[in-house]
Amino acid sequence: MESNDEIVEKIVKRLRYYRSMGVEPLSLATGCAVKVDLLRVVYPAMEEIRRRLENVTIADREDADTFYGDPSSVSLNRVMIGLGEERSPTLRLKADARAIILIQIHQMDANEPLKFIKKVLPAYRTISRCAPKIRIGKGHSIVTPFREDEFMMADIISYEKGENVILANNDTMHIIDPTSDPADYRQVSGAISNSLNDLFVYGGYRDIKIAPLLNAPDEGLREEMMSNARKFAESIGARLVEVEQPKRGKLLLGATVLASSDKKPPTFHKEVDKGMKLISTRPFGELAPITVYLSTAIDKSIIDDLEEKGIGLSELEKMKEKAFDMISTPNKGLGEVLAKYLPDVNEDYRKDQHVACATDVTGQGILILWEISKLTNSHIKVYNFPLLFPEISQFATESFLMPNATAGTNGGFVIVAPEEIHEEIMKELSLKGYEPKVIGEVLEKGKAMVEAPRSVAKYVIDEEILSKFTLKG
Repeated sequence: MESNDEIVEKIVKRLRYYRSMGVEPLSLATGCAVKVDLLRVVYPAMEEIRRRLENVTIADREDADTFYGDPSSVSLNRVMIGLGEERSPTLRLKADARAIILIQIHQMDANEPLKFIKKVLPAYRTISRCAPKIRIGKGHSIVTPFREDEFMMADIISYEKGENVILANNDTMHIIDPTSDPADYRQVSGAISNSLNDLFVYGGYRDIKIAPLLNAPDEGLREEMMSNARKFAESIGARLVEVEQPKRGKLLLGATVLASSDKKPPTFHKEVDKGMKLISTRPFGELAPITVYLSTAIDKSIIDDLEEKGIGLSELEKMKEKAFDMISTPNKGLGEVLAKYLPDVNEDYRKDQHVACATDVTGQGILILWEISKLTNSHIKVYNFPLLFPEISQFATESFLMPNATAGTNGGFVIVAPEEIHEEIMKELSLKGYEPKVIGEVLEKGKAMVEAPRSVAKYVIDEEILSKFTLKG
């Protein structure tokens, strides 16, 4: 067994390797924690941006963009744009189109709505000239500490009318596990799986297309990552789409993904009713052990603090590896189960047969329950929020290592299901290898509120998040 000093030296060597590529992993938030703050920046900024664009419609926050079309007609064109300056677009389509957006913005411009607007609005105006009308169905914004890495990526989607539901999404991050090699297959597998999660949670798992967004400081590593993407696509029966890559800057791992379904997505928010159950598909908070493990290289006193709680560094390493394995596992099985409990495209929702809504739990962690409450205008009572390693999430909170130690990447799902079918759904999930639990229920309609155990505060120190919950007990 490796000694503590040997484990720490291993982590330090990995950090040195990242620095040799011009990357400072300690300055990068892990996984989805790298998102621009939704509550304080993105939501208020997008309200203003919507008012300033004429031929562009920006959808409200959804897990994925969904629209009706012919899956065989779908095509994707990628446009890369710098931030802060409006330019002539490289693509001009004659027909209306849709777009999936990724913004990577410098951290100093990502902390206030007005700064964010000033940087990204010119790029949105450039995109608006790519087609007569464009609907931006999904946007994803991440932070970079490097000015030269700022850009907007717009994947413009063209399609013909059809009767199938088409789903599209992008999720992109810098790295999943900074203590592992960036060429590790699990890095790319986890990043693309994270993007696919938003399709699977809508029951979309057919005709999967993956347009990777991968970058690295050197060509050799970039090709290894692309090879891993091809391997991953083959493993789930998906088609890899050849598209432009940034080809400058630091690490990026992600993808725009598309799929089709003959089912209506579970966005029946108005149908959510008293007595419906909230089902988690597995424990959450998988970023906590990665973050704590990485932090031991910064402050060795963390090792002593862990040992006082009966957790050795070698045990923490095993937890980190389990979390990494979980993150890198695609959730296609979840999509297959959910599709069984959704109405056909020509069928109406039925409470005794269908899931009302579902969402994945990633960077927002427990905050997702507040979003469900808001979307469904429901008073929700939460019994518990299962965590992969609660003692590590609590440690990460107490040590001020994470503002929200319930966060994850390629996380599990929360499903809002009628009482009549929730046990059947849980049985199906168990057969697929998941760990479903009832974590709450809807108490009443007409009032957006989340009642949660006071113990939640052990895992979250962000007061903005905690303010969304009524803590009891």
